Amino acid sequence: MSGVSAGAAGNEMAEPSNEGLVAELARLNKILRVLMDRAERGASIQGSDFNIFQTTVMLEEQVRLRTAELEAALRENEKMTSALRDSEARFRGMVSQSLVGITIFESGVVTYANDTFAGIFGVTQADLIGHNPVKLFHPDDQETVIHNIRRRQTGEVASVDYTVRGLRSDGSVVYVEIHGSTMEIDGQRALISMFLDVTARVTAERELALLQEQLKEMTVRDALTGLHNRRYFEERLQYHLARAASHRTAFSLVIADIDHFKAINDTFGHPTGDQVLRDVARLLSTPDFGGEVCRFGGEEFVILLPEADLQRAVACAEACRMAIFSARMQMGGKTRGITASFGVATLTAPSVSGAELVAAADSALYLAKDLGRNRVQAAGGENDMTSSR
Repeated sequence: MSGVSAGAAGNEMAEPSNEGLVAELARLNKILRVLMDRAERGASIQGSDFNIFQTTVMLEEQVRLRTAELEAALRENEKMTSALRDSEARFRGMVSQSLVGITIFESGVVTYANDTFAGIFGVTQADLIGHNPVKLFHPDDQETVIHNIRRRQTGEVASVDYTVRGLRSDGSVVYVEIHGSTMEIDGQRALISMFLDVTARVTAERELALLQEQLKEMTVRDALTGLHNRRYFEERLQYHLARAASHRTAFSLVIADIDHFKAINDTFGHPTGDQVLRDVARLLSTPDFGGEVCRFGGEEFVILLPEADLQRAVACAEACRMAIFSARMQMGGKTRGITASFGVATLTAPSVSGAELVAAADSALYLAKDLGRNRVQAAGGENDMTSSR
């Protein structure tokens, strides 16, 4: 900071220093004495005491006038010096008490840091002055800090704005927003930077983003089974169709329907029916075929199978059918079994729409029902892979 003050003073104050003014007065008095000595020695040449007196009076008047000028300049200089000191004190006070951390970086080290900057990182000014500040930042962000310092040092940019993670003395992470610029001190390039602690803002933004993600997830989740709902299914169906067409890969769809589910509800009540739906959702999610299981509505479920041809899709449906057929569930105080029917459809051409693919799988499902239930039926007239009921 002293470099800034001295430079400013040199530019603004054209008058000499206090020491220079005093020296000027002494010089004039010396000149006066020399001239008076010469006048006395030359009295015989000048011819009269009057000439000596006249010369002396003139010299004294010149000295008096110049002395008055110098004294006035001295007083003005003192006023300017005092004003400069007051201005610097006010500036230092403002910078020191600023809510923004401020540093000056010269020749690879910190030459000035205010209290706010030290407070952000939980260190003292003694820990900062004369040291490289890069160590104050998270190891993963240090290269970013170094890069932005170099850009200003080389003159590539005049200013930078970025956010990085800092490390407090206690090891905790603090997020700082940095606004850096360049300035000249004693003819050398210096970097001045302002630091704002944005930890609270970053934390709030992350919490908000997480909340928004949770809310979004709630809109695509079925509250009863925990599976994705029909809205999610329709969005993902369009995505997988577009991807299959773009990459020329297979894509299949499976629709499952619990057999005689209405009778379960009517006989054992809706709470039991709800539990059956939850159990079936869990069983459908068990086979690992890389698919996405969604609740389609009521007692119907759908499985999206990217990159699965008809054979693989039928195998997935059969594994799910067997898992449900083998399970035992509590209904009416007894352990009972249930069955489900499956319809399978595979994308046969890029021009096939999502609605057409769903309709094909749905038709296959109804065929499985007509053929006796507890079956896997492929669209397009393919035979089913039916096991014992």
